[in-house]
Amino acid sequence: MSGLEALYQRRIFHSSERMDSHALVSTELADHHLKWNAGPVDTQLYKFDTPRLSLYSLRYGAEVDIFPDLYDRFSLIHYSLSGDIEVEADQVRQTVRQGQAIVSTPSRNIKLRWAQNSEQLILRLPHSLLEETANAMRAPALSSALRQNPGLLLSAAANRQWLAQLHAFVALEAGRSQNKALQPWLAHMEQGMAMFLMLQQQSTQRHPSEEWSTRFTHDRRRLDRLYGYAMDNLCNPVTLSDLASVVALSERQLNTFCHAHLGQAPMSWLRGLRLDAVRAALQANPETELADLAMLHGFFHLGRFASVYRDRFGELPSQTRRTARNG
Repeated sequence: MSGLEALYQRRIFHSSERMDSHALVSTELADHHLKWNAGPVDTQLYKFDTPRLSLYSLRYGAEVDIFPDLYDRFSLIHYSLSGDIEVEADQVRQTVRQGQAIVSTPSRNIKLRWAQNSEQLILRLPHSLLEETANAMRAPALSSALRQNPGLLLSAAANRQWLAQLHAFVALEAGRSQNKALQPWLAHMEQGMAMFLMLQQQSTQRHPSEEWSTRFTHDRRRLDRLYGYAMDNLCNPVTLSDLASVVALSERQLNTFCHAHLGQAPMSWLRGLRLDAVRAALQANPETELADLAMLHGFFHLGRFASVYRDRFGELPSQTRRTARNG
């Protein structure tokens, strides 16, 4: 399917054997009992991992009844690419049609029936990410509200938005493997997807939710400006004060902001972008003088530069150069 090519390049297995299919899906998603009904077995599982999330594409071919164990500190979000599934969680039964998504968080029991040839995109969402995101929004109740809903069926508009987010998520992770500078955006998107799902939870908190959504938009714009400024000044002297001014924060506020959204201090983040730029330049032109390249990007102590380079990439700059020369 267009937009998900990177997912479909990562097949975990393809099997026409019932026993193998059951064992492999249990290992990847959750322990479960499985009843095979009409149709031939044609199980295909694809998996796409990021640091916090796992996205699967799964089909069984045959119609199946699935009786999973309770999910252990995670929710599953099913999006139906083709065919229907019926989800009965905590005695609440709902049908997920093609093009629909459901957030499934059973607390007592769950049963699923997949139609023949049904194919589902399944996101495994850890509750730790929900809680961290809700706390960052200063709204911990959003996390508990979603986790207490056994099956949240998304609205028509939210279904379209969710599929678009999955496409962007896959594209960004595929790009990150080639450009590590995108890592902060991937972490931001992981948190954003958790936030999106929590904001779909219907509750009496509609107006506060709008406030948190607005705050999230402001933070994203700040990250845009910060990233743009950093990339434009990779070869220029930049101070903590400079970065703070770009996003209209104090230095202390910037430090808190970066730890919340980037997982590290602002100058450490900038150093990582500069290391990525050095590596990309070295790979593009291995004959470049390494000392000049390092100093151009603000690394004036070559021994220390080699150490932080190895910490980030698992190899010395000389090894990167050698690999680039050898093709």
